[in-house]
Amino acid sequence: MNDAAFRILSLDGGGIKGVFSASFLNSIEEMSGESIADHFDLITGTSTGAILAVALGMGVPCREILRFYRERGPVIFPSTGVHRRVWHIARRIVTGKHDHEVLAAELRSVFGDKKLGESRCRLIIPSFNASSGMVHLFKTAHDERFRQDYRRSCVDVLMAASAAPTYFRPHRTEDGSVFVDGGVWASNPAMIGVLEALRQFRVRPGDIDLLSIGTTEEPFHLSGKRRPISGMIEWAQGILPLLMQAQADAAMKQAALLLDRVPLRVSPVVAPRRFSLDDTRRVEELCALGVAEARAQERAVRERFLSHPASAFLPALASA
Repeated sequence: MNDAAFRILSLDGGGIKGVFSASFLNSIEEMSGESIADHFDLITGTSTGAILAVALGMGVPCREILRFYRERGPVIFPSTGVHRRVWHIARRIVTGKHDHEVLAAELRSVFGDKKLGESRCRLIIPSFNASSGMVHLFKTAHDERFRQDYRRSCVDVLMAASAAPTYFRPHRTEDGSVFVDGGVWASNPAMIGVLEALRQFRVRPGDIDLLSIGTTEEPFHLSGKRRPISGMIEWAQGILPLLMQAQADAAMKQAALLLDRVPLRVSPVVAPRRFSLDDTRRVEELCALGVAEARAQERAVRERFLSHPASAFLPALASA
């Protein structure tokens, strides 16, 4: 292990499946006795991963993050009976499937009026600016050029980063811009972190170590017993998992090509349709899966990423 390594934590999107990530991180903290946030030079997270990343940056213990997901997840993503599912399908045609105001209220219960600039570690949160039609990265003030995002409220940033199309309506931020979920282009933000290290901090590829945590994976494939998918209805049933998995796989392969050290990827493969982005009925299964995966990976994570604390984060605009 190179003690000079620039350590990056990357957290995938995946809705309520973030329970897996929260459970994994909490179990690692419990077994190692170390605080995750104290050991990474940069944390990046998409959608549900953004919530985890900002919570870590704000010093929220992993056990509290996990409790939030287990207790408030069913409030944000309420399960529905047959008659309410019909209503949700109709609602999804004209607006988000779930109430964005509920999500905002739950986020405020955790973050209050805290600003992104209060993070104790460097953060990068991907989103998509629907007003300009361009990708967007919310960043802490880890460079003097970053003069806007650190002033934003955590809730504003997270609403912009987690407004998943068809699940929540687009979010209008405090400055009037409209944003949608960063998962539309970076469901796995690993390369965002790697490129920031290479370009912004001028870290050599050999000095970067990456821990990438997914929210379980369902590899897409066409069964030989079925005809190829062709129609709109057939594609609609599987296009989102396909796009998320393809992007995540591409990000990891690109990172592996750039870095000297093979990234550590934690995202167990599960049976098709076992979990979904908003099905809270399997929260405890996701939690148990996180515990099991932590037992298998704790030594690797501890030796590679938790051997010593990261250097203190000193915002470039601390006096602004």
